[in-house]
Amino acid sequence: MVVLGIGVLIFSIAFAVLVGYLSYTLYAMTKVIDGVGDTVEQLPDQLDTIFKETENILHESNQTLTDLNEKMRTLSPLFYAVEDVTEATRGFASSLASNPIFKRKQASGEDAGESEKSAFRSRLFKRRKK
Repeated sequence: MVVLGIGVLIFSIAFAVLVGYLSYTLYAMTKVIDGVGDTVEQLPDQLDTIFKETENILHESNQTLTDLNEKMRTLSPLFYAVEDVTEATRGFASSLASNPIFKRKQASGEDAGESEKSAFRSRLFKRRKK
């Protein structure tokens, strides 16, 4: 009977330790749940602030885009004028290039410019060799 009493005593001590561990775990879990509750209570205020800031950012972005569009409308005629000048210059240059006065005359079946080019190349290569 003494052995049975010792077994019940060991069992009761183990049960007390288990109850103590479970109570500590439940207490820690209660603290975590309280922290989550506090966070959830603050969430609507934080979301209101975030939504207000987002609204301000979108408003500023719209104003910036409007300003950019106005400036592009202002500069658009300038780009068209530059395009017209470019086309006029290109047309003038092509008319000069097709004018027979500016074309090189051929001498004895060989282009006069070819002999000048070959002379220039030979001088250039002589300088590089030195």
